[in-house]
Amino acid sequence: MNILLINPYDIHGGAEKIVCSLCSIYNEVGHKAFLFVNRKISNYQFVMEFPQPRISAFYEFFHKINQRYSRENYLKKLLRQFEKPGTFRKIFTGRETWNYVNFDAIIADRLHFKPDILHFHNLHNRFINPYLLFYAYTCFPVLITLHDMWLLTGKCIQPGNCEKWKTGCEDCPESWFPSFIVRYGIRKNLQEKIQVIKKIRPYVCTPSQWAMEIVRKSPVEKFVRGLEVINNGVNLSVFKPGNKKASRRKLNLQENAVILLSSGRDLKTNRYKNFKNLRKVALILKDMHLGDNVVILCLGEKGKTEFHGNVEIRFIPFINDDVIVAEFYRAADIYISTAEYETWGLAITEAMACGTPVVAFSAGGIKEQVINGKTGFLIPGNDTSIMAQTIKKLITNEILLKSMSEASSMHVKKNFDIKNTASKYLQLYAKILNETKKNRH
Repeated sequence: MNILLINPYDIHGGAEKIVCSLCSIYNEVGHKAFLFVNRKISNYQFVMEFPQPRISAFYEFFHKINQRYSRENYLKKLLRQFEKPGTFRKIFTGRETWNYVNFDAIIADRLHFKPDILHFHNLHNRFINPYLLFYAYTCFPVLITLHDMWLLTGKCIQPGNCEKWKTGCEDCPESWFPSFIVRYGIRKNLQEKIQVIKKIRPYVCTPSQWAMEIVRKSPVEKFVRGLEVINNGVNLSVFKPGNKKASRRKLNLQENAVILLSSGRDLKTNRYKNFKNLRKVALILKDMHLGDNVVILCLGEKGKTEFHGNVEIRFIPFINDDVIVAEFYRAADIYISTAEYETWGLAITEAMACGTPVVAFSAGGIKEQVINGKTGFLIPGNDTSIMAQTIKKLITNEILLKSMSEASSMHVKKNFDIKNTASKYLQLYAKILNETKKNRH
């Protein structure tokens, strides 16, 4: 089978890791698979980059400033936005900028083979966007995996408690400017997405049942050809249990410290990761007498170390080496997630695979990953006080911590192997191709 996967990046976050893993496995089992990205960062041979148009001097100026400015804070986040064409239009009108791409020419020039199926992932990029689907659907069967909810809303990756996407994103509460200025643009974004879905009638996948329920409640649901839930998986040859003290020695971490771990790209400035609640948990833990040294490692973020009594919040820049990342999971006593909305927390699965129990807010797809009371604890209502008390309960009960550690790794091994994820997608590809073949006859 010839398979083409499409995503804005090959290295960035959880969605990118899943896409690259799937592409690698497809090639290993005898299929021909490539990944098209807007910007190639890795050295994977199966990754190809879209032809890049010349960026204007204006955006190049902001890009250079961003590269020189090293601090990871809200100014850095703002600079990152301004180096992208279309930012000012989005801020002042609500409209997103999507560019047309000659997809057939790119496939002929770069790929040198005709794909049997196209598997789209994230589409919120200037060149990898819903318009790209128009070029694809006339020649190829199309599958879309929603790693977030952007395709169902006028602008948001995760709508949270807002349900205006059900009725067209009227009066968006998350707009940069007062709603009367940008509401037409945000509403128009969603209308165009719905029109694309209506035209191409794709198959749609989500990693969690929680995300699928949102799809079923959205206006696009009646226009899709099929719906499927396929859980994300992890590479069990890398993410596996090991010796905690040995991992701490490799990473130069204190062997006798209480080590908690949280991870995420742009953890401090990504509002969906909710770092402010992680800091609240740290402030509560400092009065709980968990020991002389409690370290909260924040993996995937730059920043100055924070000290709150005996609790240290230490930032570790993004690491693009799963072998090292797995060592951090094994070195930790507990993995913490303060995300309020999560389609599927890949880091949570990776942590459990390494035998690290999880304490997380009961949010989105996380409820389908963690077995409450067995592989970790799910905290209701985003209550930081209960989260801190639960962390203390686990740290001070070695028998419970050990049993949860063993149950976590077994649960992932049984349910969330990336090879099983790839196998389910291959079965779905075959089903889509058979249905397409029948419809053409």
